[in-house]
Amino acid sequence: MDIFQEDAQCQLNEKLNETRIKFLSLWENYNPTGFKQKYRESLKITEDRCLEIYEEEKQMCEKIQLTKKVIAEQNAFLEKTQIELQSISQHCENIERQKQDVLEKIKKLKEGLRKKQELISTQKDQNKAKLKELNLSAEMFKKRMGLEIRKVQGEQLQFIFRCISHKSPEQPFTFLLKISEEGNYEVTSCEPPLECMSSLQEKLKETNNFSAFLANVRKAFTTLV
Repeated sequence: MDIFQEDAQCQLNEKLNETRIKFLSLWENYNPTGFKQKYRESLKITEDRCLEIYEEEKQMCEKIQLTKKVIAEQNAFLEKTQIELQSISQHCENIERQKQDVLEKIKKLKEGLRKKQELISTQKDQNKAKLKELNLSAEMFKKRMGLEIRKVQGEQLQFIFRCISHKSPEQPFTFLLKISEEGNYEVTSCEPPLECMSSLQEKLKETNNFSAFLANVRKAFTTLV
């Protein structure tokens, strides 16, 4: 029994007690006709008051149930809102982590690009130095050994040796040369073919002495005539 029912019970007991006292008072002053009338009136008043108390209690219970329902709905809404806020907070944290990851990747890419650009710049300088050496060697061999150098398609150089065959001094002995991405000399073709060309390239790679390489190639061509 809740507090409202207890109050209603107390009020009902008070009314019943009042009715009992009035009844006893009337009984002492016994007046059959007046007593019955007053008893009916008192009983009617008591019944009406009991009905009022019952209706008030009923309305109060309905208000309590309605209030409980509203509170439950508000609690459910607050719980749902809290879950949504937690989800949004987690999403924001994930976005922030992804942002940091992307920034870190961009930083690494920039660093890698910078190093690659430095490497390319260094490689270009080395290639320029090698081309300069080639030109110097070419001039020397052109004067002494009848060597001609031509630039052909694909950034390659064609080396043409003459005066190798005593019977046919103008007969050309040629090979094509390029500088690889790694900065190494690479022979792409040779006419007539030389079996020792691979070993000559390896020696050139080890010593980086291009003049000696040209001299060895010319010497190898002379063995074919």
